[in-house]
Amino acid sequence: MKKIVLYCKSYRNDLERVKILYDSIQKYNVDNIPFYISVPQQDITLFKIFTNAILIPDEALYNVAGPGWIIQQIIKSSLWRLNVCENYVLIDSDSYFIKPFKVSDFMYNEDVPYTVMHEQKELFSWSVSRTKELGFDPKDGFMQDRKKIMDLFRRESRYYDFGPTPSIWNCSVWKTLEEEYCKPNNLTFTNLIEFSPSELSWYGESLLAFKSIEIYPIEPLFKVFHYPQQYNEYKQQNITEEMIAQNYFGIILQSNWKSPLKF
Repeated sequence: MKKIVLYCKSYRNDLERVKILYDSIQKYNVDNIPFYISVPQQDITLFKIFTNAILIPDEALYNVAGPGWIIQQIIKSSLWRLNVCENYVLIDSDSYFIKPFKVSDFMYNEDVPYTVMHEQKELFSWSVSRTKELGFDPKDGFMQDRKKIMDLFRRESRYYDFGPTPSIWNCSVWKTLEEEYCKPNNLTFTNLIEFSPSELSWYGESLLAFKSIEIYPIEPLFKVFHYPQQYNEYKQQNITEEMIAQNYFGIILQSNWKSPLKF
């Protein structure tokens, strides 16, 4: 069993983005951390171009039917079921590395990973004067989503964000959530995602609730562009990848706003 691996859940429509992610891993993966990609069985042949990645059919992780957005989150949260690793770094297709990384960037020590855990102040500071332009306040949805899970675990404290990806997940945290919460309450992980669609929050809140591992919080590993306005402002300020790399290991250009493939 591997101590830690990289993992991306993808599908055919994101093939071009995964090419960029894959190339960045080939370039910057100092410790040669294994890279797993899961896709629907029907897409496996397309992804065989990634010769240094280990391909897994989604169906081997969690074979359920339902809306795509639910299935995607369930599958991401199920790599632990294969018993291939103790920890995994979940990376989305619309991300790529921009500087060298190694195991110690993800692991506090040999056994315990860091936990991406913060209060999302960078985004909220940016959006506070732009709610009219955006048409909503990102903080409202953030707090509503988190509170639903916090209430289930009876946690009253600060609202935390456990993303964006890459998120560093310890497999025992997922196993504990299933054994200590899902089974006693006759629930599946599908039920949890249907109740609150944030696999990142389920991981983080269950970690706080059951304390499966020690918590060593870190800020986000990648610079995320949630909205096109953020991207445009960086470009207007002539900010470069090299400048972003001073504080981040990579970049996320969220594909939901039809972002370019690279910064």
